[in-house]
Amino acid sequence: MAPWLGLLAGSIAFGACLVGALVAPRRSLFIAVAGMSGGVVLVIRMFSAIARSTNAEAIGLAIFFVAAGVAGGYWSAAAALPHAIPRQRHLESATSAIHPDRPAVAILSCAEAPRYRIASTARVIERLVTSGALRLPASTLPFVFLSEKTRYHALGGYNPARATTSAVAEEATRELDGLISNVAIAWCDGSPSLAEVIDELGQMGHRDAVLVTVGPDDSFRSLEPLHEAQRAADSVGIRLVRAPSIWRSDVLASRLVDRIIELTNSATLDDVGVVLVGEGEPPAWSEAEGGWLEHENYFNQRVRLMLVERGIRESNIRIGWLEWETPDVTETTRHLAALGCRRIIIAPATLPHITLASALDLKHAVDSARLGDDVRVVTMTPWGDDRAMVRATADAIRASLQLLEP
Repeated sequence: MAPWLGLLAGSIAFGACLVGALVAPRRSLFIAVAGMSGGVVLVIRMFSAIARSTNAEAIGLAIFFVAAGVAGGYWSAAAALPHAIPRQRHLESATSAIHPDRPAVAILSCAEAPRYRIASTARVIERLVTSGALRLPASTLPFVFLSEKTRYHALGGYNPARATTSAVAEEATRELDGLISNVAIAWCDGSPSLAEVIDELGQMGHRDAVLVTVGPDDSFRSLEPLHEAQRAADSVGIRLVRAPSIWRSDVLASRLVDRIIELTNSATLDDVGVVLVGEGEPPAWSEAEGGWLEHENYFNQRVRLMLVERGIRESNIRIGWLEWETPDVTETTRHLAALGCRRIIIAPATLPHITLASALDLKHAVDSARLGDDVRVVTMTPWGDDRAMVRATADAIRASLQLLEP
């Protein structure tokens, strides 16, 4: 009996460790590989013992045991991946001084994690699957994690999005010196969550807090943390005021227009096309919460109007989406070239920071348009820690402080 149990245990371990090898970060990969090697050794030893002491039928049954064990171990580990989300508690504060008499500020950002982590990817997949935005068999999940790991590797292993968000928070804090106290950053996916930040601020003694979203305001990703934050605020006695969307900022719109005009390089403006790029959301999310699209459309229309005032044809200004939505960047770029645009500027209009999609997929989307040699395409970077983003964030907070005045 022992050889059969050992055969099954080794097969299950191999299947589970195979999932680990696909999804584990490089620094932990050796553990999964070692587990796979151990499983293989155990299977070989047990299989050899069974082969020496039994008949051909038993050998066939042993092969079935191996296949079933590998499949069972693989499926069990794969099905557990979306739930690999540890709960942590940590407050990231941009200031060390605490003045409970002044309003605190909580900044919510949906920036991706700086490095590939199983937990961060699991959060994203869990939201997509549980919301009905994506249907994935458990058997394919390890390859989704592998794809995400590969994308981080292509980016050099590091995504600076959260670092630039922290820089924006620090600069905005300096602009509001004397008006606010603690400034804490919460992440849509990761720790600290917005509810944890609000709870922590309440424990510090704050009774007023301003909440500003640096990213897709009123999106499906941001509204869930906002609801949880309101419950946390009620439990600790904090008056929580939401700041207006940064995409209502004329400062951002004017800065984007200036950046675009600078890139025309004195070209004939009638020959210039502009793609205002948005990140996009799954249709299931947009149907549930479409407020983000209203904010982004308002911003894009404001930019469009200002570009027309600067001499670019309105028909040459189009919106293209990086993911999920249509028309995508490829289709929009190809359409502008068909209209006769010989210089096309790809402007990530409502991307507050670098994303994996903007860093890796945007170039591929433009290349896929297969434009002629006479068409020049220039791709801008997302906002990052641009001074206009700092100003827009500070202005949104300042506008909310007026609502807190007695």
